[in-house]
Amino acid sequence: MRTLTLDRSDGHNAIGPDLLCELAAALDATRADPTIGALILTGAGSMFSAGGNLQALLDGLRTRDMAAERAALDAAVATVDLLRTLPIPTLAAVNGPAAGGGLALALACDLRVAADSAKFAYAYGAIGLAGDLGINWLLVRAVGQARARSIAFGGVLDSQAALAAGLVESVVSDAALLEEAQRRAQHLAHIPASAAAAIKANLDFATEHDFAKAALHECESFQRVRGGAAHRAAVEAFLQRSARK
Repeated sequence: MRTLTLDRSDGHNAIGPDLLCELAAALDATRADPTIGALILTGAGSMFSAGGNLQALLDGLRTRDMAAERAALDAAVATVDLLRTLPIPTLAAVNGPAAGGGLALALACDLRVAADSAKFAYAYGAIGLAGDLGINWLLVRAVGQARARSIAFGGVLDSQAALAAGLVESVVSDAALLEEAQRRAQHLAHIPASAAAAIKANLDFATEHDFAKAALHECESFQRVRGGAAHRAAVEAFLQRSARK
């Protein structure tokens, strides 16, 4: 498994072009390494990510270049999509506030575990914006339309409220967060790579198509994955473990 840490000296791990470029490069390297079976994304210090740099947003209004702004937005979305479509299981270890684009990065992971001190906020409305980095699509996919609207128009959710809303799968103490994330990632990393990639692809396909099309896609995936050596090895190992009990 591999751990990537959002780390910016401003103490807020603010999301900007440099951080996203580094994250994209790290995700490309992770995708290219067949020995990595799971990914943990967390933040440095006591913050996951506060989202965009507000001073940079304000400064950008003085000499606004629409083409450059759109290119930056497109690049940011592409980075989030790299994370979302990584063919291995991904886990966000949310160690503190995750707001705006920081929340989007957490939502782009398959699973999320939060520290007690974690807080979650859509945050865009408070600064007169309506989202970027694909957050609206990701939020609706994670918790459904009704809860997504409640979160988008609401305030800050603490870790227990986030758990109740379905934003995270579990909450642990701050001290236990990384250990719990590593434990879960190690379990996920034991899923054969071909199966993990197919599961993610099947779930994505299922949310955008009707039952018949999703079932057909699933059958095709079943036959493709079943033809690989990993399936036979996994079944044989399972039967051997069962025989020893």
